[in-house]
Order: sequence, then structure tokens, then C-alpha cells
Amino acid sequence: MEPPALKPRSSTQGTVRRHCRIVLPLALSLSAPLAHAQVPPGAGTLQREAEQAIQPQRPQLQPARPTARPMTDDRKAARVTARTFGIEGASLIAPAELNALLQDLIGQSLTLAELEQAAQRIAQHYRARGWYVRVYLPEQDVSSGHIRIRVVEGRYGGARLDGKEHRAKAAFVESIVTRELEVGQPLSAHALERGLLLANDLAGIRTTGVLEAGEDAGSTRLLLQLEDTPWISGDIGANNQGVKATGTHQLVGGIALNNLSGYGDRLALRALAAENMQNLQFQYSLPLGTAGWRLGIHASALDYELGDRFRPLKAEGQAHTRGLNLTYAWLRRSDRNLNLSAAWEQRRYDDNTLDAPLRRHKVDALTLGLSGDLNDGLGGGGVTWGGLQLVRGQLHIGDVADDRAIDAAGPRTDGNYTKLALQLSRLQSLGASGWQLLAGLSGQTAAGNLGSSEKFSLGGPNGVRAYPVNEGTGDEGVLLKLELQRPLGGGWQASAFYDTGYIRQHRKLWAGWDCACNQPNAYSLSGAGLGLSWQRPGDWTLAASVAAPLGSNPGSGAGNLNNDGSRANAPRFWLNLSKAFL
Repeated sequence: MEPPALKPRSSTQGTVRRHCRIVLPLALSLSAPLAHAQVPPGAGTLQREAEQAIQPQRPQLQPARPTARPMTDDRKAARVTARTFGIEGASLIAPAELNALLQDLIGQSLTLAELEQAAQRIAQHYRARGWYVRVYLPEQDVSSGHIRIRVVEGRYGGARLDGKEHRAKAAFVESIVTRELEVGQPLSAHALERGLLLANDLAGIRTTGVLEAGEDAGSTRLLLQLEDTPWISGDIGANNQGVKATGTHQLVGGIALNNLSGYGDRLALRALAAENMQNLQFQYSLPLGTAGWRLGIHASALDYELGDRFRPLKAEGQAHTRGLNLTYAWLRRSDRNLNLSAAWEQRRYDDNTLDAPLRRHKVDALTLGLSGDLNDGLGGGGVTWGGLQLVRGQLHIGDVADDRAIDAAGPRTDGNYTKLALQLSRLQSLGASGWQLLAGLSGQTAAGNLGSSEKFSLGGPNGVRAYPVNEGTGDEGVLLKLELQRPLGGGWQASAFYDTGYIRQHRKLWAGWDCACNQPNAYSLSGAGLGLSWQRPGDWTLAASVAAPLGSNPGSGAGNLNNDGSRANAPRFWLNLSKAFL
């Protein structure tokens, strides 16, 4: 039987007090009293956490370590004193600009090898500007000290396919690669690189470009070699990274069908199963044209029943999502990428207790995003990656009378909301010994109070690892992670890490928001630990870590317990094992 609707009151204080009585009566009857922090997770919270856990493990980006070219030191080699340099054949870059690259060599006594290295300075400058070029020293008399350097600027002479049979539509792949190339014009390295990378972004296809001499003098023709990659792929894994109330031990897996249409599309199904929760996710994406656009659709369904200390509540529910997303590769290079995205998603959350409706929430959200990465040689080599998302949505609280009254008297999440989220990471090489430092910063800010599905959480294997999943949850927060990594050989890697985060539970407070439990609205959590991982690329991945809290948990309640009932000062172990196949 649905509880009767609350009658309007002249003051919100009485309604808030009733909120405490409505939510907690059964919880207080459990064998051990629940702290204020131990709030039963609902469909929105569980779907938010499952959305991260269900994703396949991706290999960590690695920095490109620059290799130094050794300088020759042949004292017996013939030498010539360079007095002037003459650059021949340059039209894309002014000769004066190229000569400036060699000014430090004027008056120097140089060997032939050192003169060839001077020519390579010119070639590298061209490549940095995005042009294919051949630079060499022509046969010449250097007795006067005048050094001639000849530049042959590559010009695009067309493309041809390898002529083999493939699942992929070869003409479509060719149109992607050659979209920004024009026959007879200078061959742009950046345009060709973008085309090849976009072609290799297609599912089920591997594309290689080979440059060969064209029919005309100075022209270069492109040979495209296509290879079908497995049309089916997948993975399966197990971990202990779930929410305690639905089961910490999880099985996660998925299967993907690649290039079903010949145009590089991808159909993926993923599943997550815990003791008291199941989650199924469907995704399909395909390229839109040849310019770097991609359209995706997705849907998911989650079913849960709370166990552990919340079992007497007979709490269960479902979450359903569906959505569209559009991405564009604005910049696509081997060392730097920038992607734009827009997504619309509709979510529905149903929660029940004691066979009666508790919540009926519906969310419509529009997300605009920016993501990218940069691989550089700074400090011995490093890679930076991150993303920024602006979310504008609307939460509609259904016709469960008590739920609507509690929200109206307190957080007022019903209606429009806005949040801004940021993720930024840097993996820095610390020298030839292999030591690396991984630093990560993430967080979000909001214009007002948020529903459970949009909140930020500190705890878990991807946050402050000394605390359980969903510990330290709020409308706004920031998380800093530092990890020192050391490869041990054979695919093994050891690490030591420090995590710290700050959370603001509610963007805007209301009278009686904490039910007189004297809990701070904003607080920090910190922890440190050790990790060990092993990886066989494209096959097995194992990750294990142990972390201990540093300091107290201000969000814990009576008995110094975390949100899931575990001891707030106890160390925490994380384990994840996965196997990729096909």
C-alpha cells in the first residue's frame, strides 16, 4: 500500500524531521545500529558505479621516450670549413628560414657525417611543419666552403589499393585516408597521418600506407594495404570492487562484433553480475561520412536487491538508460588528439522497499564534452590525457508522495540541474631506469543539489583506494592521485600510491539536512598503499593493491564505520583479473 501524501506544513522543519523518521525506522531495527552515513544505495547510485565497473580494462597510455642520435667523433675523417649554405628546391618554406637553422655551423670544421646531419635539420623542420620531403647533399665541390643542400618536396601522385578481398569496403577506407590529399599538391604529412589514423579507428580493419615513387618526377604515390582484424572479440574478468550491499565480488565480461557492415561499425554487449545485482549494456556505433564523425546508440538495464545489513528493508529496484552520442575527431595525430562530443541520455530509476514504491525518478541529460591526449618529450618523455564535460539535465521526481515532499522540503533536486566535470592525468617518465610517476586530478562542480546518479564519489578502486566504493559522495568534489610506478620485467609492475579527495555532500544546505547527526557537509579522505600488476598485452591482466586510510573519516557515524558498515580505519584490498580473447 502506497503511503499517504504529506500535507503542506507552514514550516519545512517538521517535514525534514519526518524524512528522518521515514527513511531510517527499519534501518534502526537491524541487529547493529546503522550510522547516519550508512544510507541504503538506490538505483541511481548503483547504476553510476556499475557504469564504471562494467567497462573493459584499457591499457595505460605510455610516453614516447625520445632516443638521442649519437654524434660522430671521427678525428681522421676529412673536414671542410662551412662558410655559407645554399638551400635549393625549397618552396613551401622560405630559404632564409631554413638557413637560420644552420647559422651555428658557419665557420665550423665539419665532417661529411656532420654535414648530412645538418641536412637532416632541414628535413626535421619540414616534418615539424607537416610536409613530406627528401633532403640530401648533391655531388659538389666544397673547397670554397659553400655547402649546397637540395630539398625535394614531395607531391601527392594519387593512391591505389592492394587489390585483395576484404570484409571492409575498400573504397570507403580509401576515401577516409585521401580525403584531405589533392593530386599534384604538396604531400601533407599531417593530412596523411590523420587519414590513416581515422581509417585505423574503424572497427575490424587495419590500414597501412606505403609511399612509393609516382609516375611524374618528384611525385609520391600511396599504396594502401588493408587487413581484416577479428570480427569478434571479447573479454571476461572477476574482481572484488562492487558495492557491499549488492555484492563486492563481481563477474564482468563482454563481446563485440566488428565491421558487420563493412564500414567499420561495432556492436558490443557487456554484462556485470554480482550476488544481488545484474547489469546489461548494449552499444552500437558507426562512422558518419569520412571526416571523422561517429554516431553511437546505447541502452542498459540494471536490477538489484539489497543484502547485507539492508536485507530487512526488502529494498530492490531497477535502472534503465538509453541514449545517443556523437563524436568528432577534431585533431588526430600520433602524438596528440582532441575529440569533441555531444550526448543525450534518458535514465529511469525505480526503488522499492517492503513491496511499496520508494522512488520513481526520470532523468534527461545533455552532455557536451572535450577529450584528448598529448605525448611529448618533456623531462624525458610523458603523456597527458583528460576530458571536460558540461552536463545540463532535468530530474523529474515521480508521483511517490513522500519522495516528492521530502525533496521539496530539503535538497530540491527536482527540476533542471547543471554540472561541470574534469579529468586530467599525466604519466611522466623519470629516466632510463623505467621509473614513472602517474598523477591524476578529477572533480566536478554543480550549480545546485544533484540526484544520486550525478554525484561525485571519492572511495573505490578508481578513487581513494583506502575506502570502499561509494564512500564520500557529494554534489561537488575533487580527487588527487599520485602513483610511483616501477617495471619489474616480464610484464610485472610495482607501485606505491597516495590518494586524497575533498567532497561537499550538498551544494546547498537546508534546515535539518543532517537529521541532527552533526556530520560535516564538507570533508576530506586520504589514503596510501602499494600495488602490483601483471599484463600480457591482448591477453591476461592482473591488478592487486592494498591501501590504508591516512587520518579519520569525518563522514563515518557511530562506531567509526564507513557507509557500507566496514571499519573506517581498516586496510582495504583490491583485486582485478581479466582475460581478453579473440
